[in-house]
Amino acid sequence: MKLVPNSALRFVCLVTFLTACHSLRQKPLVRVTDTYCEPPIQYNYDSTYLPRPNIGSLLKTDTSLTRRYSQHDLLLANAAGILPLLRELIALETSNQLNARLEMISKRQQILNRLLLVSTQISGFAAELDCEAEQADQIATYLDQRDTRRIRRLTILSVVIGAVTTVVTSLVHADNAIKVVGIGGGVVSAGLGGLAAFSSDRVVQFSHPRNLLTDIWYQHKQSSIYPPMIWYVLNEKLFSNDDQYSISYNTRQRWKNYVLNEASEDRLQLYFGETGNYQADDLHNRADMLNQLQSSIRSINQDLQSLVLAVSQR
Repeated sequence: MKLVPNSALRFVCLVTFLTACHSLRQKPLVRVTDTYCEPPIQYNYDSTYLPRPNIGSLLKTDTSLTRRYSQHDLLLANAAGILPLLRELIALETSNQLNARLEMISKRQQILNRLLLVSTQISGFAAELDCEAEQADQIATYLDQRDTRRIRRLTILSVVIGAVTTVVTSLVHADNAIKVVGIGGGVVSAGLGGLAAFSSDRVVQFSHPRNLLTDIWYQHKQSSIYPPMIWYVLNEKLFSNDDQYSISYNTRQRWKNYVLNEASEDRLQLYFGETGNYQADDLHNRADMLNQLQSSIRSINQDLQSLVLAVSQR
């Protein structure tokens, strides 16, 4: 039996060493703790304007309101905490006092100012959701770019090793050496090509202690994160199109059916906990959920427009 020449052995050892170095190389783990999307101050909400529970029975007995405003407008008025102001406005409109006209204008302006504040709450919270989604997408793009460079390097290395194998086998004359070089080079080249075909397992440790998704997923009765007005609208069934399930519940179901489809408990803890190791796909999923929630909250402006028109036209 002929012995394998030293040059062939050195070649096989070299490609094996390169492959081992690549497979054993540790993936970088970046830690992201930026909280620039969070509000810079803590908001305190005036208890005078908090939504009242069980408003349905009140609206049935207060005909002065139901004769002037639609049920939908009154529900949003309750969310904004202005039902008492609307009653006062109606009383002024029917008053014969000399200063009633001036007081009516002042009361209407007070109501519109309150609705303007509601509009800023909607815009501010939607902006936070948008910022969170952009941050998740930005980090996911970083991982995708690293993965693209990884695939490019593996593909180039696979092509180079295939070419070198072809050249070496043409220069070596011993049969056994040709077989060793050909098989070794082919295995290494195929292995590198296989590695390029698999998705990357690069991760980042992403912290989000103020998780805007948690209260929606677990369907909490109260929220310390959401403004009371927004939280009331999201959880009042009459604000949804079918009047059967709340906007919050319907949003959760869309996440469950189209984003988290049969996700494991570990993945759910990742998305709805305070921190975790995210891959690029996980971050894209998180951004999708934040964007869906943002759309639902921005749609409250449609209800707000109807109420503003109803108040200003009286």
